[in-house]
Amino acid sequence: MRKKQKGFSLILAIAAVAIVVVVAVVFFSTQKRGLPTGTQQTTQSVPAIQDISGLNAVASELDSTNVDEIDTELNQLDTDASTF
Repeated sequence: MRKKQKGFSLILAIAAVAIVVVVAVVFFSTQKRGLPTGTQQTTQSVPAIQDISGLNAVASELDSTNVDEIDTELNQLDTDASTF
């Protein structure tokens, strides 16, 4: 009866190691994917403000920004991201 106990513990140890390996493979395979297909990274270059007229132009642009529109876009992005 003692031999049956040894064999069972060996099988249990092998199963535990196999589960750890499967979890590690799934974790690392999802990390390698990076960006989902169809997405693009963009960079935007903003010119430096050289004088007071540039500062006034930026201030008027900020004043005319509709904050509710930005919130709506952020909520849409959040909804889209939650479907992944």
